[in-house]
Amino acid sequence: MSKQSGFTFLELLLVLSIVAILTVVILPSGDRWVKKQSETEALHAFIATIHHAQAYAIGYEVPTAVKLRNSGASYSLFTPLTEASTVTLDFPPGMRVIGSSHSQNGVSFNNRGSVSEVKTIALQTSTGVKLITVQMEHGRILVRDQ
Repeated sequence: MSKQSGFTFLELLLVLSIVAILTVVILPSGDRWVKKQSETEALHAFIATIHHAQAYAIGYEVPTAVKLRNSGASYSLFTPLTEASTVTLDFPPGMRVIGSSHSQNGVSFNNRGSVSEVKTIALQTSTGVKLITVQMEHGRILVRDQ
């Protein structure tokens, strides 16, 4: 008699069904996590672009602007030295600026790096609305959940 070891077909079927059930349960939550992380990174990149525009305005003593484009789905950094956008970035799908057309103009800085007015920009995300208040006279940007 020879001893054979291994798994029966029923045991393999049971393990595969458990793996399939776990995949079905875990996959949607992983998608939501990835989307939330990409939106968080896009929010930080948007704020960094605003800070960069202010630093550029102070450093070169020229007015600069971060203008919103494509109905709030993307934004660009504009400087008078290049007379065009230096970079255009898109928000992730489903994330965009909402609200009045006044807030959708973007943020402009004078040659000293100050904004002409305090501005609140509303960003629609998958987790809700994020309000970004730009008060750059003192280098502050406030982000709040609505």
